[in-house]
Amino acid sequence: MSVESAISRLKETKIVHRNWQSALSKAFATLSMASPGDVVCTTGPSRAGKTKLISELSTLLCGEVDFESTGLIPAVVVDAENTGPHGKFATKAFTLRMLQAVKHPMYGFTGSDIHEDCTQSKAERATESTLRVALENAFLHRKTRFLFIDEAQHVKYVSKGAIGGYAVLDSWKCMAKSSGLVLVVVGAYPILQVVGNSPHLIGRKSQIHFPRYYSNEEDLTEFARILSSYDRMVSEFADGPVLSESIDILYQGSLGCIGLLRQWIIRSAALCIASDTKLSRKTLIDEMLSKADLQAISAEIYEGETMLTAPEYQPPSRKSLVSAAPTNGRKGVPFQRNPKRYPPGNRTSGGK
Repeated sequence: MSVESAISRLKETKIVHRNWQSALSKAFATLSMASPGDVVCTTGPSRAGKTKLISELSTLLCGEVDFESTGLIPAVVVDAENTGPHGKFATKAFTLRMLQAVKHPMYGFTGSDIHEDCTQSKAERATESTLRVALENAFLHRKTRFLFIDEAQHVKYVSKGAIGGYAVLDSWKCMAKSSGLVLVVVGAYPILQVVGNSPHLIGRKSQIHFPRYYSNEEDLTEFARILSSYDRMVSEFADGPVLSESIDILYQGSLGCIGLLRQWIIRSAALCIASDTKLSRKTLIDEMLSKADLQAISAEIYEGETMLTAPEYQPPSRKSLVSAAPTNGRKGVPFQRNPKRYPPGNRTSGGK
């Protein structure tokens, strides 16, 4: 087996595992009940299969729609790439990407012929407000029901201040409402930091979590089942069921993230096939991520999981209930002094 065919097989074969299937079911149920203007945030570790999730959701929610015969695009998928100067997230460039995705006849250029060069020039000269109005009208014309924005965590690079990212998210939410569609932002855990700065958005979003596998017995059993599936895929160049037998280092080096595990196996398989050696435990150890890399990834995962942790309910004490109860104290009437009892005798002197 050549290196190319082995890597292609590992990349193209998607193993449907428990956490992925659970996230798909929850996301489908949430989006099926969502109303135009709603926001759904789907997040999890990097390379967890979120992009594949978008593809499956689009098919389940909208089916296969032939654009050439209908002119409709019920689900639009756009990557939020930070393509601006110095790695910034450029909102105008992203608006143009959405116009391309929705196949706008004037601004949705995709080729390089003379007509499309003129269209591109016209789009670049247009103001961002003009492009925004054109985009909203295009969504209505294409009868778009769902807008999926993948890699949405890149929006944090829109400016140096914390306000920039969530201002863009608020703008997207307003666009979703005016266009009559459901906004689905998909990204790694850093997207939670952006969303967390916008209480206005928090109160209007649904959260879908795509978790990793933890070190409890139930999760480790599912992790072992996934390793068995990969063992069958690499059996031609592996030294027996080496993946299942190396579950300890594979879990430690992948942090329970299937995306990291898959990339690790691909790197190891490519090295073995290129050097004409068997896939072994030693090969896996040699291709493990460095300690610094694992620390950086685990820090991001821990912060994201902490932000998604549900608060512990603490019943209020009797004292706090009493202090919070409304009082029936009488208040004085404005510009009138409180009643006063005068001593017997001349009342005029008592008022002094």
